Amino acid sequence: MKRAVIVAVLLALGPAARAGEMAPGFQPPEKKIEKPYTNDKCLKNCHGVPGFSAGGADGALRNLYVDAGEFVLSTHGQKGVECIDCHRDADPNFHPRTGYPKVDCRACHAKSPPADAYPPDALAWLEAKGIKPPPEEARKAEGWLKTKHGQAFARGDEKAPFCTDCHTAHRIRKPDDPASTVNRANLAATCGRCHADRLETGRAGVWLARFRIGAHGKGDLINRYDVTECASCHQGEAAHGEKTVTGQACPICHRVAKGKGREWATLHVRPDSGDQPLAWALSWLYEAGFWVAVAGGVLIAVFWGFTSLFRRDDG
Repeated sequence: MKRAVIVAVLLALGPAARAGEMAPGFQPPEKKIEKPYTNDKCLKNCHGVPGFSAGGADGALRNLYVDAGEFVLSTHGQKGVECIDCHRDADPNFHPRTGYPKVDCRACHAKSPPADAYPPDALAWLEAKGIKPPPEEARKAEGWLKTKHGQAFARGDEKAPFCTDCHTAHRIRKPDDPASTVNRANLAATCGRCHADRLETGRAGVWLARFRIGAHGKGDLINRYDVTECASCHQGEAAHGEKTVTGQACPICHRVAKGKGREWATLHVRPDSGDQPLAWALSWLYEAGFWVAVAGGVLIAVFWGFTSLFRRDDG
């Protein structure tokens, strides 16, 4: 009897729960917005308003603001891509709390887009609007899937980064653009959002080891040592699997394959004893030397001050 009551309650709540998920997460416009759904209609009174947000299925507010100025200057904005081209099923008159299907950048940026990538037939859709598909060098999804980031995504790891985590969703720029999040000058901030522990200098010995490494010859002047340019060492492993991203020669010596002395050649801003014993030992050697020098300086100062109390004044 008890079980029957529970089942009846669940059945009764089912439609209500689904209705709650499909309930609008924002206040619908007073006047119906007619097609075509242009960028201006999406941004003018809704997504382009700073602070614009909507309630999700869990009741939490989601930030849905899009900086219209940034989008216009983005790679997509410059090509004439509209909101509705990616968010194909969006209806400005009704947004369910569950949201719409998540956009999969591979729909355009893969040489062979996955069949289940959303939006479907994205390249054909853009072509019909007279928008050129991404150039060959911008279709690197297959290479990305071979990297650690891509492999984590393929495993279904919830913490795995996706394209928008590095490139952003609505202000994507070309890598050579100073405003791009993947510009060499901005990599520390971009990568640091997930790898903050690898950016911190940490112990004095690590800083001194980095300072010393920065002084050794690099072949020519373009191969400079700068730990803030993460891709100089990680190259395609941190991007889309390319052999080189920045043109730096660091990986030739410092990204040796496992089993070929890699543990002696690989260096990092935050070395660990397991993978990088040489760099780790060097950092602690510098650490010891630093504190010995500090202690020596303190002892000398104390000794000088103490002896000055008993020094005879011949004047």
